[in-house]
Amino acid sequence: MAQKKNWGALVALFTLLVGVLLMFQLKARDRITENGPTPSDNVVSALAPYVAETDQLQAENSKLQAELSQYEQGVEAARVAAQRLQRTRLWSGVTPVEGAGLKATLYAKGYVAENMQSGLYVLYELDLLDLVNALWNSSAEAIAVNGQRITAATSILFTGSGIEINGSPKYPPYIIEAVGDSDKLSKGIDFVNRFVIPQETNASQFGITVEEEPVSELQLPAGSLPKYKYAVPAKGQ
Repeated sequence: MAQKKNWGALVALFTLLVGVLLMFQLKARDRITENGPTPSDNVVSALAPYVAETDQLQAENSKLQAELSQYEQGVEAARVAAQRLQRTRLWSGVTPVEGAGLKATLYAKGYVAENMQSGLYVLYELDLLDLVNALWNSSAEAIAVNGQRITAATSILFTGSGIEINGSPKYPPYIIEAVGDSDKLSKGIDFVNRFVIPQETNASQFGITVEEEPVSELQLPAGSLPKYKYAVPAKGQ
């Protein structure tokens, strides 16, 4: 019984000593912290300038990325606008074009220059318009007649001695050049030859004829737009 009491006393004494040692160790650590930085504090202090510089570089990179995105959007918008402008210029006929297509020649075998005043002139503006409209209907992308570009504003008028195109007088033969698929364009010309010209009064008498040939490279001049004096874009357009 006495031995058990002695053993319990020894365990209690050992526990007390361990507690005292732990207390001294904790106080020593607190004293070191108060008197100077720990190794981990030294590392953090040394890295602080680099962390700040990294944060600044990341901020600048984000700013540059945003500016680059805006620039790319601007470039894309400018590219799309340039494409639309080019298509508009092509559609309106105000820019020269080149490409493969078809050349058709309209003339009358019975036509004699000195007889123009005697009523033997048999080629009228409708003869030319029939061919031009047939070519447009056959997917022509650009058309010129005797060096005059045909646009939406083109006028084709019979003047009694010739045909006036865009205000410029022209005389037979009429050379019609059209850029596009030559096979499709040829079908349009053939339709006029077979079903339109034969219906005209003087077609057989004066031998109204259309000759055609595919051409690998045509060069058509630019047309001109009318000068607007009274017409302005509608509000909101």
